Amino acid sequence: MIDLLFEEQYKQTIENNRHNLPQEIASVVDRCDSEGFVFRNKPFPLYPRISILPVEVRNEIQKEAEKMIDILEKVIELYANDQRTREFFMLGEQAQELVKIDPGYKRKIQISRFDTYLVPGKDVFKILENNTDCPAGVIFTGRILEVMKRISVLDAYLRKLPPLRKEGIDTTDAFIRQLLDTYQEFRPGSEMPSVAILQVRGKESKEVGEMVKQFALLGIEAIIADPRDLQYRRGKLYSGDLAVDLVWNKINTADFIPLLDEAERIKNYLNACKDQAICQVNSFQARFITESKLCMAYLSTPSFSHYFTEEERNVISKHIPWARKLEDGSVEYRGKQIELKQLALEEQERFVIKTAYDIRGEGVLIGCSTPSDRWKEILEECWNKPFILQEFIPAPEIEVPVDDCRSFSKKKFSTDLFMFGGKFQGFGSKISDEFKVNIFQNGSKQVILSLAEGDRNGKSTI
Repeated sequence: MIDLLFEEQYKQTIENNRHNLPQEIASVVDRCDSEGFVFRNKPFPLYPRISILPVEVRNEIQKEAEKMIDILEKVIELYANDQRTREFFMLGEQAQELVKIDPGYKRKIQISRFDTYLVPGKDVFKILENNTDCPAGVIFTGRILEVMKRISVLDAYLRKLPPLRKEGIDTTDAFIRQLLDTYQEFRPGSEMPSVAILQVRGKESKEVGEMVKQFALLGIEAIIADPRDLQYRRGKLYSGDLAVDLVWNKINTADFIPLLDEAERIKNYLNACKDQAICQVNSFQARFITESKLCMAYLSTPSFSHYFTEEERNVISKHIPWARKLEDGSVEYRGKQIELKQLALEEQERFVIKTAYDIRGEGVLIGCSTPSDRWKEILEECWNKPFILQEFIPAPEIEVPVDDCRSFSKKKFSTDLFMFGGKFQGFGSKISDEFKVNIFQNGSKQVILSLAEGDRNGKSTI
């Protein structure tokens, strides 16, 4: 079972205030809208759900997540130095050239998020995928907490608890600080940079708009730009008249790859990266190698395990689900030797199929919710292409107030582990009734916090 603290107190608080709580939530959301306090990219139902983890669980997650991010950095090194590794990732020609670019800072993954499910027992969590290109939630996760605290019932509940740990992600500026720290490593002693946040024109997210405002509060000029509109002259990259020093590339890799087909239109941006005229975060190594779902299969495949130390292999076995690239060959699964395609067909309900790059779970096919003929068709289409077969990990569930807080209903939840500069920054979480726990697929959000000290009063399990 998964430990959560103060569940009985939480449920009692909701039940005692169920008559006035829905109205207060609606009022808080209305005030946020009228004040221009933006906390979400799209509307979703705001459930008054807060979960509290024991400090021991939180600390174990931090320790293991920081080991995992170091392992991903090692994968990037292996890609650079090992031909078998490069062949495994099946990068296109343009991507192969981009990952050779030195970003100008040591850690290639500066801002990332592990998407995980908490699991019972010593493993604590399983990583569903790495988000090492440009994860969402770096500002809005902290704002969701602030919105919850504006609800007086929840604020009073939190104040009655023992001291809670304040995480980096709980603030709106930890992300900005990490970008600036990375820039200082890239160009030590330099003045505050001017910033471009890349978005495909017409697809700008609300969170990106809030990033621009956060930079402005620090006196830093920041703009949103389409990479096709940038100019490169005399060693400087320009967006209009603004000379750009620092770039947060907030175009998901799945959307960036089609831009490579317009190489002539984005050559100014790519040349600036090659020449280190700008500091781009994240690096192309993070965006194409560890972001790829093939990285999950790489870590899980026995023929590559000798590249890792015994400690690293133990961490991988705890947190990386069984996965293989979709290609011919025999595999071992649960003590049985079997052809991979035969396994995928015979044990469909145990697996998911994932494309190398996707967003919002759109490139994920879940075996247990897919008709067998459709599963077989997709399997054939994806065979020997950059897709993986990954073991299905069931989502944990929590009780969420529904029906205007008149009752509780079990919903699936995910746990996002934010990592800045290789260090754990705290939790985000999505909740849903769907197999794909995602805001853009009928999901919502909750807050996950932990105690500052080891007080286990009110321990509960789910």
